[in-house]
Amino acid sequence: MTLGIILLCSLLVIIAFASQVAGRLDKLHRRVSSSRSMLWGRIHERYQVATQLNNPEINAAVSAAKKEADKRIFSPNHLLSESHLTQKLSWCDLNLEIRRAQQRLQDARRMHNEAVRATRYVRSWRISRWLRLTGRAPAPNFVDFDDSLFPIQNRD
Repeated sequence: MTLGIILLCSLLVIIAFASQVAGRLDKLHRRVSSSRSMLWGRIHERYQVATQLNNPEINAAVSAAKKEADKRIFSPNHLLSESHLTQKLSWCDLNLEIRRAQQRLQDARRMHNEAVRATRYVRSWRISRWLRLTGRAPAPNFVDFDDSLFPIQNRD
């Protein structure tokens, strides 16, 4: 009888913990989705501000990045085109508006990657894997591209 009570209490503790982890995973996945939307908004904002510079090279880089984003957002080709756009922007004389848009983009990318890191960490827990608490949600991916406006200087 006491063994049954101990097993029942243990089972209740495991269920309560699993429920807490499942709720946390749900919140983290919503956070990733929200940060991904915010990141896309900041990228779109950078497109708008960059096209106002009226530079043909930058406009070509913006249209290439938009084209890749239309195919599949945050694909490797899209991220490469975003890095290329950043490189083009870093060699131009920039106004304050583009620098602010670039800073907001950097902040959004960092927030997204932090949300992805936290989600992947909780997904890696044994209880998450054993009880399949992630459901059918795909594992979120990091977004990594060059978003620094200052070119690397050679130090001779």
